[in-house]
Formats: sequence, structure tokens, C-alpha cells
Amino acid sequence: MIVYISLDISYNTQFCRVFNTDNIELRTDVNSPEVVSIDCPCKDNKKISKFIIDSQLVDLNDYISRNEFTLIDDLYIKENNNRNSRYKVVFDTKTTELTVNLTYK
Repeated sequence: MIVYISLDISYNTQFCRVFNTDNIELRTDVNSPEVVSIDCPCKDNKKISKFIIDSQLVDLNDYISRNEFTLIDDLYIKENNNRNSRYKVVFDTKTTELTVNLTYK
């Protein structure tokens, strides 16, 4: 029961600090690796989270492969629209910035 409650809170929260990474991972199926910084304002059911991935600790090619990104115009992208949310995840290997645009329904 405790696991269920924790997952429910993680999935439904829109806060930046509390459960932010869990919420994004559950909704997008994209792993949040070791990062250098995080920024994630949320307003009107829309959250834009930006992570700078620590390229010293993360193998970027492996990360791209494991998360099933698609290369589009020099950016790696993963997106979906389901009954609970719409998201677009963009990874820029030049800056190591991972941007998650998440809209809650």
C-alpha cells in the first residue's frame, strides 16, 4: 500500500522539487540521469523542466538508446499524447540539456 500511495503522489504532483523527477519518469518513460542542474516552473497545468545532464557520469549514446529517442534536426526527441498528459522530451547532445514539456490533462 505504501508503494501505491508513493507512486500516486509522484504521478499526480505538479511541484518542481517534490517528486519532480519521479513524476516525469512515470509520465514520459524517460529516465532522469545524473544532472548538474534542474529548473522546472509549472503554471496552468504546464511544466517545463530543464536538466543539464552530467556528461562525465552519463554515457550519452547509451542514454539516447535506452530512452528510445528519435533524431530530428540534430535533437533527440520523444513525445506522446495520452489520456493523462501530453509531453515532448528534447535532448540536445551539444549542450547536454534535457527539456521536458509536460501538459497535465
